[in-house]
Amino acid sequence: MRRILAIGGGGFMMERALSPIDTFIRELAGVPRPRVCFIPTASGDLPTHIENFYRVYEQLDCEASHLTFFRQADRNAIPLTELASKLMDQDVIFVGGGNTKSALAVWREWGVDEILRRAWEHGVLLAGMSAGAICWFQKGFTDSFGNSHYRPLPCLGLLDGACNVHHSGDPARALALRDALMDGSLSSTVAIDDFAAILYEGDAIRQCVSWRANATAHRLFVEDGLVCEVSFESLSLSKTP
Repeated sequence: MRRILAIGGGGFMMERALSPIDTFIRELAGVPRPRVCFIPTASGDLPTHIENFYRVYEQLDCEASHLTFFRQADRNAIPLTELASKLMDQDVIFVGGGNTKSALAVWREWGVDEILRRAWEHGVLLAGMSAGAICWFQKGFTDSFGNSHYRPLPCLGLLDGACNVHHSGDPARALALRDALMDGSLSSTVAIDDFAAILYEGDAIRQCVSWRANATAHRLFVEDGLVCEVSFESLSLSKTP
């Protein structure tokens, strides 16, 4: 089964306490002690993100590992000489946030883009937050161009259409997204709030989940010259306010 979990914002990279979305990922793995690999390329392999990942996923009794390109390999790091076989052997691959454009360039240089596609087709759950959410789509809406301007970026294309993240927490991004829809840069997109996520099975949305009040995901499109926004019904993972 081909599955992708696209997270708008939250989890171990944003929340201090154990987040319901990380527990949800653990459950989606569907095995007693899942193998979970973290790829923090988009943040330049930021040590804090790696430390937070291990703190959470070892607490969840996972066999945790990570893949870095900018730092010397340390504990549980996947050797670059074995990255294909090791990634294919995971139950979950989690991609972190940061600069999507830079991450894609590194992955393409190392062939990770094709390895991720093969892993997805092989049944490995692909997950990620922010850059790690938009990277799976044909286009991601991002400010990864070295300035503060948001625009579409061609991504891996595992999922059709476009994706925007931090939709509820970044008004400037939400406004720029509407401009991109109106000028034809995007034809339609899903937009995911902080503390919400969309689970895809194959090319279809299986469910939307959230763990904060009023957080959800949306589909935006242009109809009769106006931007329309339709919100998904989301399954609550917790009752946090």
